[in-house]
Amino acid sequence: MKHTVILLATIVLLVTTLGLSRTAAQSGTPGLQAVLGTAFTYQGRLTNSSGAVNGTCDLEFKLYDDAAAGTQIGSTQTKTNVTVTNGVFTVALDFGVSAFNGDARWLAISVRCPAGSGSYTPLTPRQPLTPAPYALALPGLWTQPNPTSPNLIGGFSGNNITSNVIGAAIGGGGDNAFPNRVTDNYGVVSGGYNNRAGDDAGTTSDKSYATVGGGVSNTASGDGATIAGGGYSVASGGGATIGGGNGNSAAGSYSTIGGGIGNNASGDGSTIGGGNQNATSSSHATVGGGGQNTASGVFATVPGGSHAVATNYGQMAYASGSFAVPGDAQTSIYVLRNVTGSSSSVELFLNGGTERITISNNRTVVFEALIVGRQTDGESAGFRLSGVIANVGGTTSLVGVTPLESLGSSTPTMGTSIVFVLADDPTDTLRFLVASSPLNTAWVVTVRTVEVSTQ
Repeated sequence: MKHTVILLATIVLLVTTLGLSRTAAQSGTPGLQAVLGTAFTYQGRLTNSSGAVNGTCDLEFKLYDDAAAGTQIGSTQTKTNVTVTNGVFTVALDFGVSAFNGDARWLAISVRCPAGSGSYTPLTPRQPLTPAPYALALPGLWTQPNPTSPNLIGGFSGNNITSNVIGAAIGGGGDNAFPNRVTDNYGVVSGGYNNRAGDDAGTTSDKSYATVGGGVSNTASGDGATIAGGGYSVASGGGATIGGGNGNSAAGSYSTIGGGIGNNASGDGSTIGGGNQNATSSSHATVGGGGQNTASGVFATVPGGSHAVATNYGQMAYASGSFAVPGDAQTSIYVLRNVTGSSSSVELFLNGGTERITISNNRTVVFEALIVGRQTDGESAGFRLSGVIANVGGTTSLVGVTPLESLGSSTPTMGTSIVFVLADDPTDTLRFLVASSPLNTAWVVTVRTVEVSTQ
């Protein structure tokens, strides 16, 4: 008996028995949403030489990506004892979550009637699966259902979301050689091409919530990391952010790069506003912009310019170029502090407790210091001194220091305080101490330096 497919119904809605249901609690909060699934209803018509077929038949369905050759997609669907009435039959088919991605699809159908008799007869030609009219309003957009939070994929059909990922979305973009990808839960790639949200390390929940807004070849691989756009940048730190630019790297947790090119924020909580080849390698360090600046001290800052290096705790350095290497021709500002306690002598530190100003090897520094002290009752005094300190081959010493200048004091006791400046050779540091000071006096010194290094 010869069978041919005469008519295929326009496809294809998801099976109504798996339809969406929603309940609401009395508080108005939406209830759980049923999973829609990937099955759909297919209807066709069988005729033979005598006319429309009536009875029961067995049918096999295979899905292909080509009308005549191509690759089979999903597994073969076999439906037995299908009732055919006046030639019309209806079956439910399910080729899996990845079967439909916006590319054309064809069904290869084989049939044997009556059911259980003989071998299957292939029907030709393969039948194209066409969209319902309203589905044409959303070309290039498909979903991947799962029990928790369905994934949404748009753009190039090769854009993909890693298996078992939930709540992810790809808005569009991508092409044949450079698809967009999401590899971890709740990741988002809005567009562009060759972008990735997630670290693609095999675990879908370790680097969740990453986002790439667009651009090209950007990777947001840190947990909650974000790249807004630009190209060839990597935000690998947890909560790291790159606004744009090209070739930037934000590896520190909660580090930020506004833009520019070739910038590297590896310190936790560090920031680079922009510019070219700037780096922040310690926590909470900042480079505002410029080129080839480095803030490697904790809380260190380079506001801009070029070739400045801020290596000390809280140092603010600025340069407009260099002789040979960054940092060899620059100026800096430091703030030190401490409070006199059980002794009337106290050393002032950059962090109030341990950090001193380091004088690196083969460097000469001219410094000018303004010192202010204040008691809780408001009694105050101010002083100024300046000097030169040098590190020659690892030996650090004072070249010279001006006499301490009193700028004024509100009481004789405060006015007799003495400020010492020392070169500490074992640690290669510049030290400031206050002696003969009343107890519980808060002292602050601001040190401005001019620095030069030789190789």
